[in-house]
Parts: sequence; C-alpha cells; structure tokens
Amino acid sequence: MSKPWSTVIAFVFGFAACALILRWMGYQPPSPSRQLVLATLDAPARPVGSVPGAEAVANASARIEPAVVNIDTFMRPRRSLRLEDFFGQQEAMRGSGSGVIISPDGYIITNHHVVRGADEIVVSLADGRRFLGKPVGADEQSDIAVIKVDARGLPTAELGDSDKLRVGDWAIAVGNPLGLGSTVTVGVISALNRRKLVVEEGRYLEVAIQTDAAINQGNSGGALANIHGQLIGINTAIAAPPGGGSIGIGFAIPINHVKKVVRDILVQGGTVKRARPWIGVYFDAVRPSLMKRVRLPDLNGVAVNEVVPDSPADKAGLRADDVIRRFGNRPIHSTQELLEEIMSRKPGDRVEVTVWRNGKEVSLSITIGRAPEVTQ
Repeated sequence: MSKPWSTVIAFVFGFAACALILRWMGYQPPSPSRQLVLATLDAPARPVGSVPGAEAVANASARIEPAVVNIDTFMRPRRSLRLEDFFGQQEAMRGSGSGVIISPDGYIITNHHVVRGADEIVVSLADGRRFLGKPVGADEQSDIAVIKVDARGLPTAELGDSDKLRVGDWAIAVGNPLGLGSTVTVGVISALNRRKLVVEEGRYLEVAIQTDAAINQGNSGGALANIHGQLIGINTAIAAPPGGGSIGIGFAIPINHVKKVVRDILVQGGTVKRARPWIGVYFDAVRPSLMKRVRLPDLNGVAVNEVVPDSPADKAGLRADDVIRRFGNRPIHSTQELLEEIMSRKPGDRVEVTVWRNGKEVSLSITIGRAPEVTQ
C-alpha cells in the first residue's frame, strides 16, 4: 500500500474514533433548526427606527418627566404618657410619594395623603437637586395638596384638558413607586368619571379617571399624562388585592378638577373646606324584583334604598322604593348619571326631580344641601 493511501485510511479511522468517543460522551451535533437558532443568536442586531406610537410615548415621557418630583416625608415620633413610650427609643416615621411642578418658582401639586402629618418634606427633582418643601394648603376630601420649594427656573408640566379625554386614549403614569425614583409606565384610559370611589374609611374620590397604566405605592401625587406629554391627572389610588400591588386598575384625579381645588387652596390657604352637594339618599341600580313590585315599565332609573331623616330628599318627600327617573332636565338611567348630576350642583340649587312611585310618575322639588362633615 502506498503512503498516501495509508494516510487517508489513518485519517478516516481517526475521525471515526473521535466520533465514537464524542457520541459515547453524549455529544450530538446541532440539528439544522438549532443551527439556525444559534446563528440568529450570534447575528448582530439590525438597526431599526422607532415606530410612530413608541416614538410618541417616548417624546411625551421626556416632556412630562422633568416636572415630576419625588417626595420624602418625615414625622417625628409623638410621645404618649405611657412609661414605655416616654423612655423607649422611637424612630421617626417615613413616607414617600410623588408630585408635579406647576410653576417655575416651585409650586408643586401632590396628594394630601402623601404629606399629611409630615414634620419635614424633602423634594427631589429629576436632575438630582433636593429641596425642603413647605406646605401651602390642602383639600383633604379631594386629596389634593400644594407644597412649595424655594427655587427658580424649574421645569413645569403643561396642563391638559381632562374633559377631552376618551376611553382608549394613551395614558402615561410618572412617579416614584416603592421609592425607586422616577419611573414611567404606559397604558390607556380605561374609564372616565368614576364617582365616589371609596379609597379609605370615611374618604372617597369625588371624580376619577381609571387607567391600566401601572400605579403602585409611591406613585401617589405623580403625573398622569396624555400622548402629548400634558398633565391630565394626579395619580392617587389603586384597586389592589389583599397582598397589595397593581392589578391594572388605577385612579387619577382629573386635572380640570385639580385646577379648581388648587385655585381654592391658593386663594384661601391652609386647609380648604369646600361645600359639597348632597341630597341625603342611599341608592342603587333598579332590580327586577323592584321593577315588578312598583310596576315600573323598564329597568331605567335609580332605586332609592333609604332616605336620611331631615335631609333635603326627606324634606322634598322622597321615599324608599322610589325610582328616580329624571333629575333636572336629564333622564336618569344609572347611578353614575345621578351622581354626575348631583355633583354638578351647588348647595342651595333647586332641582325638579321625577320619580316613579306605585305605578305612576311623581314630580318633586329638591333643594341641594351641604354634605355633613360626618359623611366625608
């Protein structure tokens, strides 16, 4: 046998031996499909341009984010008369939230519950600067407060128009969740004009925007912006499971409502007590059983469950099991519509109301009252 052939045979036997050893060790060559995946992983990323939607969100975030601040609060421990409290070591309570700068000279909107009871307020800007915050005033029921820092030339939020919002519009939430610092989340406007949402015992939101943009603890007082980077709401609460966390149901106070509250705070100063419209009834949607009992022709209207004694509704002659079908000039189909009509009035306004009672319509005249402090 010639030398070249012996070399070829040796190479073949060597390759076969290596293959047998590798197979014995468990090695298998990549299949064609895996080779394609490996090639994809190793390939450099292809440069792409931003799609219009993503670019718009990024631009809107860049406009609103510099005006959103982190707020840290500190409350000195209160000594009680108990010996263990008086002599024991106590630490200051801390809290955190967010705020939005609305003027270059340092006026900032936040939630009342963010700064409530704080002895010291520290405001941190997006550029890293920190200032002491001073309370200007607050409206506890609306959960809006105004604080001020001693600074000039600050970035400010452009105020939008919450009355022009539509369900499905983009919503951008900016705040300080869990004390992490400035954070942007994106979603849509899920619902408008949510009324009397109970956020804690004895306190409810008069009106709110619902969004699925993630809002978590620490986002309170931060910005809800539209796709143009305009401020359309102040984030204030979430619906959360027992363990806490965001489930995609967050609420913000509409900026048009905030404007009215802030105006009152700046004019009056201190804690603002605003008169809230009230008629003194507990009501619910019409049920089929009530519809049959009072011979109502359809399910439209709002059922009166209970009338508060000596309330405006009581004085007007409203009774339990009445069905409110018209409030002023507006036909009433749902509790939401009735709430909107009541909240649009002022104490002292007189409103003609049509109710269904025992198979026929009855007209009543109600003078809107002032909500008692105890119901707030």
